[in-house]
Amino acid sequence: MKDAAPALLDLECLAIHDETPTIKTFRLLPACVPVGFEAGQALTLRVPLPSGPAWRTFTISGATEGALELTIKAQGPEGATRWLHDHFVAGGRLQARPPRGAFTLGLRSCDRLALVSAGSGATPMMAMLRALARTEPKADVVWLHAAHCPEEALFTAELTRLQAVMPNLRVAITVSHPQPGWFGLTGRISRSRIAAVVPDFGRREVFCCGPEGFMTSARLIHAAEGGDKALFHTESFGATAQRAAPMPAAPAGDAATHRLRIAGRNLGIGVSETVLQASLRQGVIIPCGCGEGMCGTCMVRLQSGQVETTPNGGISAEEEAQGYILACSSRAVSDISISLD
Repeated sequence: MKDAAPALLDLECLAIHDETPTIKTFRLLPACVPVGFEAGQALTLRVPLPSGPAWRTFTISGATEGALELTIKAQGPEGATRWLHDHFVAGGRLQARPPRGAFTLGLRSCDRLALVSAGSGATPMMAMLRALARTEPKADVVWLHAAHCPEEALFTAELTRLQAVMPNLRVAITVSHPQPGWFGLTGRISRSRIAAVVPDFGRREVFCCGPEGFMTSARLIHAAEGGDKALFHTESFGATAQRAAPMPAAPAGDAATHRLRIAGRNLGIGVSETVLQASLRQGVIIPCGCGEGMCGTCMVRLQSGQVETTPNGGISAEEEAQGYILACSSRAVSDISISLD
């Protein structure tokens, strides 16, 4: 097994732009060669918190002149997003894992698209829309975005500019807490509200990102309108997975069948448990994001033993060859030893 760790990107912050009172865009320039990515993919940043480094995954909202842009909402009074908002400045440097993720326009199979988002879930949508503006400006696209209030609606000026170069782009924004002077849509998404602005919603291919409840509602509405479930795609780690992973309970009837050596401890791991579930259940914290094998945040090194894995785009073939696995999507088939380094 090789000792080389996955190559990390060294990123310099060129500029920071306020998008809304709670959301900033960070423009990051890789130190070496330009970094390729597909619109919809994400970066996992190493954020130097006072308590120790934290790995957090954020969707790339765009790229200009070789620099990558991350549009990040401060999620609370502390943690990685608050540190980035309060302490990361132009000229600062961070490390990140290379872009990854399967939620991209490569999934597309339909000419008519709907980009549906809520809150900071607009970031992968904007990356996709910017890509389409460059490569397919006549694409038939509907942008449907839900925000808490008008001042929290993302990319409004950019959308106006893009409508000037994309004649078939329609934009609809709804807010749940309107303010004086707001003349747009109000309220949460519903079947009647979507039908009013996107009457052919069920015949469009949908890319959707936002809180879980929002994505579930959008999926049900799409299905109710006759939409093919294969044409409804969701991304959940960029906008919703910055919360801490819950501590899972021991699986019912799943007694420990193998040993898991991690962080100097010997733990039990059941046949149906993932490495992540077994570790968290017994008090060993592995940083994680999506929990679905997409973001790569929970990457660890398998030092010994064998696992069955079901990754979902969150790890490269090179990383697997170097002995890395994703804790959220790996199950032990023997006693195993894991390194968090």
